[in-house]
Amino acid sequence: MTLEHLLETWGLPALFCGSIVEGDGVALLGGVLAHRGIFPFEAAALVLAAGAFAVDQSMYFLGRHGARLGFVRRLVARPATRGLLDRIGRRPVAFCLVFRFLYGLKTLGALAIGAAGVPALTFLALDVVVCLAWAHLLAAIGFGAGHAIEATFGRLPLHRHLTVALGALLLFGGMFLMIRRRCRG
Repeated sequence: MTLEHLLETWGLPALFCGSIVEGDGVALLGGVLAHRGIFPFEAAALVLAAGAFAVDQSMYFLGRHGARLGFVRRLVARPATRGLLDRIGRRPVAFCLVFRFLYGLKTLGALAIGAAGVPALTFLALDVVVCLAWAHLLAAIGFGAGHAIEATFGRLPLHRHLTVALGALLLFGGMFLMIRRRCRG
């Protein structure tokens, strides 16, 4: 079985699972794979949005109804989460529209939105829009990165194309974390 065949068969389910576990990197990689024609761009974006939506809704309901669980109580009691809850309380709709785009707040953000008491239908409607926008944006960036790789190196075999994409993702991710650490202290 070739890599192409494996990805054509299992790529979209893997994107769904990956968007639940990791998110941004998987969405970018989904765009790169769509650029290579493994599956259509729109299919990748919709599957990524569905995975993001599933994890957001799960975390929201955990925050909303999981107060009796020890780990949820401990998370909500943290000073950083208390500050987040205050921000959500002041501008709940705005926070619901941006939390998915804030690095490091995807999981905790949805849990905090639930704990802050944002109505379920409000969060559901806003989350659909946000997940679709997030998935399309990141998959489009990955699609563009696929074009850039091809323009720079020519048409590479798929495994090399993905190696370059993963290397670039790790490089930029590492640079982002270094800059973030320097800014913090």
